Amino acid sequence: MVGITLSPEQIGQAPPEVRRWLEQQVAATLGFHHPAPSPGVPERHLVACDVAQAQAVLSRIQGMLPVVSVFFELGLEPVATSPEGVRALRLDEMTRHARLQTPRQVVACLNAIDEALQNATGRSDAALTAIDDAGHCLVADVTARSILAVWQEIVAARGLAHPGEAQASPGVPREPAMAGQAPYSLSMPTFTTPG
Repeated sequence: MVGITLSPEQIGQAPPEVRRWLEQQVAATLGFHHPAPSPGVPERHLVACDVAQAQAVLSRIQGMLPVVSVFFELGLEPVATSPEGVRALRLDEMTRHARLQTPRQVVACLNAIDEALQNATGRSDAALTAIDDAGHCLVADVTARSILAVWQEIVAARGLAHPGEAQASPGVPREPAMAGQAPYSLSMPTFTTPG
């Protein structure tokens, strides 16, 4: 048996049939099941985005708050990460975190994100995410880290980070919904009795 390591750039430059085969191999290795493409529907390819591309996508969706919320969900810690650099996120958790009603709404937001990516890159076959039959959203690790970096830039630019937090290591992800907020503490009121 021979193992090969490919960078996201090498995968992106591969012919479409090679990329499809690689996507199928990664999905099968992780136990994810890619739905078969519908006849007449163009094949889409999972791409890895750098920070500039993630910012370009965000600029195209910024007026759609649910879509923006789902976009930043892609930067959260995954359920699993493959050795090939693909993260798996649970659609039900994304639904809850984004405060949406159903996973179908998350998928609609992901489709809007993919459309923004296609407009930004000029590639009609590009996809930021893929959905498997087990209820997972698949995203390239490079893309997830880029989205997290964009979130951290926004937090730092708004002055919302606590001292020292803006310089936090990029390898230490935190939930976008919680970044920049003070830790929650509960203080019990004191009662006095008349007397």
